[in-house]
Amino acid sequence: MDEDHKPKDLGEIFHGKTKFTNKNPSRVEPKYIQDELDEPKHTIGNPQMFAKSREVLGNIISKRMKTSGGTDVDWLIEHYGGFIILELKIFSNNKILISKAQMSAYEKLYDGLEKCHILFLGHHDIDFKNLADPVWIFEMREWKSGWIPHTEGNLIDPTYSDKEIHGYIIEKDHMDEIDAKLLRNRIDSIWNEFEK
Repeated sequence: MDEDHKPKDLGEIFHGKTKFTNKNPSRVEPKYIQDELDEPKHTIGNPQMFAKSREVLGNIISKRMKTSGGTDVDWLIEHYGGFIILELKIFSNNKILISKAQMSAYEKLYDGLEKCHILFLGHHDIDFKNLADPVWIFEMREWKSGWIPHTEGNLIDPTYSDKEIHGYIIEKDHMDEIDAKLLRNRIDSIWNEFEK
């Protein structure tokens, strides 16, 4: 894709239209026929060990230390020097919360990597196995261009902890709704873009 003309949003990418909003309550679930190629390519062999190793990381920083914080990247893919970064958030009251520290880290990655797409995904605790499951999305380029309305402040993310953090709330209505199949197509289109 030409860097001089980045589509403004997923509506333009998929439909050649300008930004649309998620205001249609009568969503018709698409009918997809799934086969073995739609099964996950990667699975976690030992989910308990995976969860334990992530939990243990929190024990590295102690109350005695000046060092604080910590944020994570949910999924990072590198292909021919291009990067696809996915950040998954479960909706709480049809809103997601992204800490200011995490968004700042993503902005630095986006600005510092020559070829980089960062996708923020909001969902209602789905497992992405049903191709028709809805997911709401926006990209870092939309965030940086000011297209994503948000509220900033000291907030609590009930899906993660009861501690107050400084961050951003993004409402579901300000994200584009697609389904898991279209999300997979979008990720593959970025992958193909990196091969050019």
